[in-house]
Amino acid sequence: MPQARILVIFDGSNFYHKAKKLTPEIHLTHFNYRKLAEHLASGASVGIEYCVGEVRPPTLRDDKSRAMYAKQQALFYHLQEQKVIIKKGFLLQSQGVYHEKGVDVRIATDIVRGALKNEFDACYCISSDSDLVPAIETARGAGKTMVYDAFEGMAVSRALVIHCFKTIFITKDFSKIDVPNKWSFFWVFKKFFNFF
Repeated sequence: MPQARILVIFDGSNFYHKAKKLTPEIHLTHFNYRKLAEHLASGASVGIEYCVGEVRPPTLRDDKSRAMYAKQQALFYHLQEQKVIIKKGFLLQSQGVYHEKGVDVRIATDIVRGALKNEFDACYCISSDSDLVPAIETARGAGKTMVYDAFEGMAVSRALVIHCFKTIFITKDFSKIDVPNKWSFFWVFKKFFNFF
């Protein structure tokens, strides 16, 4: 029997905030996303997407924006090294606060497109966004297995639990998958900005 084709989708902002809450000491710029995805999929070979609001390059006037941009570029470099496909929404700043836009739509679109074009057999979704329910229902209607990956000890989307085939809880042990990267944040910052 051929091996199942598995897609793992990270909702980047959701993953970041919940992972930091569960394990504050973890350094997610150096995290082994591929190893976590393969662990969730029981060691199977997986395709991985990381969906996140993009910090736009230097129209950045303040230090916070420049630092956010540099950190995100370091993360993107690290994800590309792991052969993770990066899908971008955008960030909208309102009254000094950044809001992610278009990421949930991108995730939903990729789930529906992948299911209808038969690009995967199972999809593991690391997100608690209940707006994904219609996309999940469409994928299940196309015969695909949808798996909700939630964080242990945190709010769980009851809608996703109900509509997915199963729920897997990411526990504190996931931080042991953290693998140091040979590239430092400062190296990437220097590479992209030539500041040092």
